[in-house]
Amino acid sequence: MLGIDMDRRIFYLTEALAGIGFFMASGVLSGGDLLPGMIQPGLYAQEADLSLSGIGDRIGDGLSAGIFPVWRYSEKGVKNAGTPVSELYLSDGLMARLAEENETVNGDVEISREETEEDAADVAVSAPVASDSGVRYTADMLSDYSFFVNQFFAVDSSTTVPDGLLDADSFINMDLSIDIRGEEPKVLIYHTHSQETFADSRPGYWEDSVVGVGAELKNELEDRYGIAVYHLTDTFDVIDGVTDRSAAYTYAEERVREVLADYPSIKVVIDLHRDGVAEGTHLVTQIDGKPTAQIMFLDGLCRTVSGPIDYLQNPYLSENLAFSFQLQLKGEEYYPDFARRIYLRAYQYNLHILPRALLVECGAQTNTVEEAKNAMPPLADLLYLVLSGK
Repeated sequence: MLGIDMDRRIFYLTEALAGIGFFMASGVLSGGDLLPGMIQPGLYAQEADLSLSGIGDRIGDGLSAGIFPVWRYSEKGVKNAGTPVSELYLSDGLMARLAEENETVNGDVEISREETEEDAADVAVSAPVASDSGVRYTADMLSDYSFFVNQFFAVDSSTTVPDGLLDADSFINMDLSIDIRGEEPKVLIYHTHSQETFADSRPGYWEDSVVGVGAELKNELEDRYGIAVYHLTDTFDVIDGVTDRSAAYTYAEERVREVLADYPSIKVVIDLHRDGVAEGTHLVTQIDGKPTAQIMFLDGLCRTVSGPIDYLQNPYLSENLAFSFQLQLKGEEYYPDFARRIYLRAYQYNLHILPRALLVECGAQTNTVEEAKNAMPPLADLLYLVLSGK
């Protein structure tokens, strides 16, 4: 040592000090895991152990902690809990079981992901927002029968309303929602009077007739809400090339029942018309800054002022009334002045076909095609709100 020149002695001394510093920092001498403590403060604090006993373990612990600090922390936690360290090392059998469980979990996750995507699709629907000027009616508000009837219904002079038929509470609480998902059609749109047109309809263009308005409603329900629609465009009110409505409802019922037999998934049938009014009457309102034809729901009571019509029966009359009333309520809340009062007339109008059967009058002959088609987005909104149970 004395024969070594000064420069080399300084080098060896520095090297020795560096080695001692490394062992101290890595926890070999102290067991304190100072190096990992600098990397993960607070996780590795231990009391110093300067004894020679167990120095071999401390060397291994210190080096493993310096290289794999998270493993070191986990191992010490298990030791403190009284768990044998050997259980931290996974056997081949355990690895195989974990792999099998992982496959099962992945399968479960796949199913959950599909369900989540369906839920996300529902959430992604751009549902309408209630109007600031709209009114949300409750059963308490409608407990006054006279107010309820006069506010929401117009009774044709050909009929009378029997006691107990119009019941606000039962109408509000009736569940008319359906499962709107799936590719099979859920809604049927048809036109008993397919020849009905508007003020500026071009002769010979079906797009400008009530059939074209029905196509617009189909697009709105499918594109915005994912509700599959069957649009029946058959003609029922033309005989030998001449408009003849004398048997239109009979022909329409036969064809509609054929479609329902082919597509039992259909839960809603909508007969879309346009009304006929005095030439000076213009049924229009403003929705989202657009001139929009007003709509009207019509229900047939199967009775005249003299009493029930024996040859006309409707087992779904209460459901029909509840369906149109719930749509009317949503209209008052979301699009005030859009829906006229529900019109009650004497006859049947094929509303006996399904519980959710609806006859809608969209505007009248004095409305433009644009005004009539502008009514389809808000009508689609109301249908979505009621059918989805929103």
